[in-house]
Order: sequence, then C-alpha cells, then structure tokens
Amino acid sequence: MKKDKPQTKSKGLPVRKGKGIRDPTDLVRRGWDDRYEIYVFTAKEWALTLAMAAVWVALVAWLFYKSVYAMVLLIPFCPVYVKRKRKKKQEMRKAKLRDQFKECLQSVAGALQAGMSMENAWKDAEKDMVRFLGKDADMTKELIRMNRRVACNEPLEKLMLEFSERSGIEDVQSFCQIFQFAKRGGGDLNSIIQNTYLRIADKVELEREIETAMAAKKMEQKIMSIMPLMILLYIGFTSSEFLAALYGNLTGVIVMTVCLVLYLLSIRLGEKIVRIEI
Repeated sequence: MKKDKPQTKSKGLPVRKGKGIRDPTDLVRRGWDDRYEIYVFTAKEWALTLAMAAVWVALVAWLFYKSVYAMVLLIPFCPVYVKRKRKKKQEMRKAKLRDQFKECLQSVAGALQAGMSMENAWKDAEKDMVRFLGKDADMTKELIRMNRRVACNEPLEKLMLEFSERSGIEDVQSFCQIFQFAKRGGGDLNSIIQNTYLRIADKVELEREIETAMAAKKMEQKIMSIMPLMILLYIGFTSSEFLAALYGNLTGVIVMTVCLVLYLLSIRLGEKIVRIEI
C-alpha cells in the first residue's frame, strides 16, 4: 500500500477554509496591503492616534464634566476617533495613488507614441515610476507586480482589471474596463490612454482649484470648532464660579451632555459644508 504523502502548508496567499478566496483580514495581519480600501496603521501611527484620542477624551471629560468617571465612560468613543483618522489616511492614500496613476498613463502614452508595444510600454512606465517616485510608491509596486505576472504570460488587461478593483478609484476602474474591451476588440488604445490621462488631469486640477478656494473657509471651520472648548477652558481658569453649578449634579450633567451632543453635531455639519466632492 502506498502511504499518503504528508500535506505541506502552502506559502501562498491565505484562503478561507472551504472557499478558494483570500481573506482580507489575513492579508492585513500577515502584512499584505492588498486593497486600498483598507488602511493599515503603522506602529508609530497607532501610538500617535491612540495618544491623541486619549488627550481628546481627557479634555472633553474635564471641560464638560470635571470627573474621572466621565473620562472612563468616554473611552468607548476612542474607536470613533481612530476610525475617522483611518478614513482620512485612506482618502489621502487613494488621492496620491490616482495622481501616480495619472503620471503612469502619461509615461505609457509617450512610450506608445515612440512605437513600443503595449506590454513594453508598461515596462518602460515602471522604469519611469522608479526613477521619479521611488520603489516604495504604491503605483511603482503595482507596476512591478503586473510586469512580473505579464512575463509569466498572464493577460495585461486582466491584471489591470484586478488592480482597478483593489484601488477603489472610479477613474481607474472606468479606464481599466475600457482598456480590457479595447485590447480584446482591437480599439485605439493610444487614444484611450491619452483621453483618460487628460480627464484625470483636468479633474485633479479642478479639485486643486476648489481646495485653494476653500482653504480659508476650512481653516475658519477648524477654528470655530475649537472655540467652544477654548471658551470653556478660559472660563474654567479665570472665573470657575460661573460654571460651578453645572458640575457635580444631575441637572448639570444633563445640560452639559446636551451641549456636547450639539457641539459634535455642529462639527459634523461644518465638515460636510466645506467638503466638496467632484
């Protein structure tokens, strides 16, 4: 009788048991930053974010309640702060990736005009991205990964589509879908790449103009968001007797809780007003 060979553990990407798909949680845990919809904090970012969350919780608990118990009760709001910071970091990373993708398309378009084939044009773009952005840039890593897989006879359009799905960027997704159909159907890829580059460039330029025009308003919104806390802090140090009736009793806790809720809602409303998406 033949003995069954012992099963060896695969060193590939982790999969869910019973399903042949990758587990995003395992990807994050084992260091694969596979999807741009998931932002993974570094150890330094975790420490800084948690420290800032603790400072805000302590400040709010002291200004609104002057109670250690309130600080303990407000600790569950720390994950909300962490979530907001993660979302902001994620948006910044995706915006940076879109700018890098725009520069990549410009390089590919130039290579195609010089007479290179499509696959060689993307290889040439990889060299340009390494030269201008460095090997640690997200788009550079994507190009290195795609070109290696193309060398193993994987279709370029399939790899582009996978990248677009992981990027979560609408412009990248629309381009890669059109690129897939055009490459299979023999469309004018050079024209498609040029038009996509120009569209993304125009969008980025418009966003920058809006950002410049709204910079002063955003600064005003941030200052106005901090002002209520500064007023409470000033009165607490200079004339604490004016607010003494609001601390240490049930009525004061209710009043200050209502004020805190209104304060948080006003911050949220102010952020929505100055946030303009294209």
